[in-house]
Amino acid sequence: MTLPNPLPQPDASWEVDERSLTLFVEKLKEPPADRAWYELRREAERIALVPGFDRLITLDANAIKELPHQIDVAQRVLRDMGGRAILADEVGLGKTIEASIVYKELAVRGLARRALILTPASLVGQWQGELEEKFFERFETPTDPDDWPRVTKAIISHDRARSRRHAEEILRHRWDLVIVDEAHKVKSHRGATYQFIEKIERDFILLLTATPLQNDLRELYNLITLLRPGQLGTWQEFKSEHLVSGDHRQPRDPAALRALTHEVMIRTRRSSVVDDLNLPPRRPRQPEVKLTRAEADLYQRTTDFLRRLYREGFIQPAEQEETEDGAPRRRTKKGILQLAVIHLRQRLCSSSRALAESLAHLAESERISPQYRVIATQLAKRAERIKTHAKLDVLTKLLKETPDRVVVFSDHRPTIQLIEERVKQLNRKPIVYWGAHSTADRDKRIRAFHDDKRSVLIATRAGSEGRNLQFCNVLVNYDLPWNPMVVEQRIGRLHRIGQTREVHIVNLAAAGTIESYILQLLDQKIKLFELVVGELDLILGEFGGAQEFEGRLAKEWLAAESEEDFARRVETMGVDIEKSSAAGKEQEELNSLIAPDDNAMRLERRFATLSVPGRLRLGLGTSQVSARVDRADRRRHDRAAAGRHPPRIWRPGPAHRLDQHRTRHHARGTGEASSARARRHRG
Repeated sequence: MTLPNPLPQPDASWEVDERSLTLFVEKLKEPPADRAWYELRREAERIALVPGFDRLITLDANAIKELPHQIDVAQRVLRDMGGRAILADEVGLGKTIEASIVYKELAVRGLARRALILTPASLVGQWQGELEEKFFERFETPTDPDDWPRVTKAIISHDRARSRRHAEEILRHRWDLVIVDEAHKVKSHRGATYQFIEKIERDFILLLTATPLQNDLRELYNLITLLRPGQLGTWQEFKSEHLVSGDHRQPRDPAALRALTHEVMIRTRRSSVVDDLNLPPRRPRQPEVKLTRAEADLYQRTTDFLRRLYREGFIQPAEQEETEDGAPRRRTKKGILQLAVIHLRQRLCSSSRALAESLAHLAESERISPQYRVIATQLAKRAERIKTHAKLDVLTKLLKETPDRVVVFSDHRPTIQLIEERVKQLNRKPIVYWGAHSTADRDKRIRAFHDDKRSVLIATRAGSEGRNLQFCNVLVNYDLPWNPMVVEQRIGRLHRIGQTREVHIVNLAAAGTIESYILQLLDQKIKLFELVVGELDLILGEFGGAQEFEGRLAKEWLAAESEEDFARRVETMGVDIEKSSAAGKEQEELNSLIAPDDNAMRLERRFATLSVPGRLRLGLGTSQVSARVDRADRRRHDRAAAGRHPPRIWRPGPAHRLDQHRTRHHARGTGEASSARARRHRG
């Protein structure tokens, strides 16, 4: 018996929702809402239609200009490595930025609601600041174990995280993303921090280190096993296959090891990124500064006074502001005295006006004997009587010779006031910029500096943090910080992407003072004025970093019996810096040996195969596009000469001559086409 065909059922997807339609019609009768709500909804719909990780969708929401290799690293981690990778870029190339991009891309898709960042105690504040200022993400820094139940995004030091009560709370939760900065510090599988991280339940994990291999290939094995257990087999299997007998640093077959690390590690080399930065050269100048007789006498008397305080135990190496696990210490009266003396030391070569203020402050301290308070008072009065300033006269001459904008850096307010007075006397506009100003006021002052081509920006350290001043190309270090990283940060405000002119760096270091020795180390040993991005950290890595440089310099200066003795001590420091530089470069070469292909070079090789939108999507401006095409074109020519068929390469024509900002905007504004493709895909 044949059954009749059943009647076709109506397609429910085409039924009209009368209630929704009625509500929609009623809403149309109301006054229009704020356009911002429409834009927000439209952006949400666009994001919802983006398929997978083929395109990064949060770049417009960041306050920085990401470099092409950083964008490419984030895409590879998300698309090809499943959010589990070792970011092993050489020092200074932006591992923090790459990890932050990965976090935001996961978060906006709802895949990283709980995120944990583990870092050395000294970098907790830096991580928190960068995420908030550059990525508008607020992370907590829990200090009390009872904070954890309410925390979903946290930054904590390695040591504090593994302390008993904090560890219990952290391990109580599952984390979507864990980021471990300075991961080489947790390389030992027997270490408490390594074992703690092993226990953390997580979906995604990023290990950040420029040196995954330092002393032994076991370190590399441990990090990759922490990331992906089983990736390299057992230790015995890895050891027998990849280690050279008697030398645990050299791999038996580097190519075979690179093939394994390629799946979990990305490394970008500095040398391959420098061309993309397209930065003009730095031009340092050290005009002769000879102190007046009164200034030289004050300098020598104050130096002798500080050395006497040091020998009698009033000045000790500055106490750490944090304990081993990152807990803050109370500042004692002795600590306050030491800070006052440090301030005095830093002002020694700034100006007699600044020195007089600090000496008067020290004379009021109850922590030193009445005898020393009398000496401090006498020195303060001697400083107040000085009215001629050698540095100020050299600056005056420079400003007369330089009609364009100038940035003058000094960290001491009395000196800044002195400079401000002189600039006014020269009928130029002084713009003072320091940390006490509100954000709105800072913005106003930077705009004023930009708009007046003859103005002089007089800035404290606040002026070297987070502000782009590449529209100016003359910088004056009125007083030289004892920390070389601060000097580099000052230079970086002008010598950065977008700078088209040579950057002139004028260092006012008075002959015969501690600043002349600092300049000698910066120029001849560290070669600070010749460095490219990230090299300062590399050079001072084995030495202990820029803070160790400052601390040791102060100790050697205070402990010296005479200027000749101090000169010998500085020479020893120079030798140690050279050793540190050589060791750092050896470490880089070793890690590049076992790392996969350089990421920027890989990106360049892939560049010829990308479509025009693909190239623009990487945020490449016209200059970078042209440079990459020219390099690829030269290689094509070489291959053609060798009898091979060259690939076709797109060359930008007049229609593509876009400035860098518009190019980047266009690259990220291609969401309409992506959304349309997504609709077709879903349909």
